[in-house]
Amino acid sequence: MRTSRKKLAVIAAGIAVLAFAGAAFAYFTNSGSGSGQATVGSSSEIQLSSDTVGDLYPGGADVPVTVDITNPGSGNQYVADISGVVEDNGACLGSWFEVDTIHYNTDLNPGASDSAVTAVRMNDSGTNQDACQGLTMDITWSSN
Repeated sequence: MRTSRKKLAVIAAGIAVLAFAGAAFAYFTNSGSGSGQATVGSSSEIQLSSDTVGDLYPGGADVPVTVDITNPGSGNQYVADISGVVEDNGACLGSWFEVDTIHYNTDLNPGASDSAVTAVRMNDSGTNQDACQGLTMDITWSSN
């Protein structure tokens, strides 16, 4: 009888193990839903600047100018064309000057800087342009 009690104990232990193992794999299924939010950042204005260029003369040669381009923002920003306009300075008219457009067409990484070269010239207006002699003319840069 002793052996049958041992067999019975082993069988009972095996059944208990299987019962617990089966319970470990039991689960319910269901579906669910919910909501969340994402915030979209904003672009920052590209910063454009250049050093003073010279010397310009009526009908004179093109003078190269390097434009520094900086993305102060937190995301990539695409810069297409960069243009410059020479501002009036007293009787010296900005319209007497011409700045070539830069076709930059580049993504600028966050915090990155680059530069591009263009040319500026003083056109011969066919009139007296003495009002410009010795002046420093401001160039306003913009991009789109």
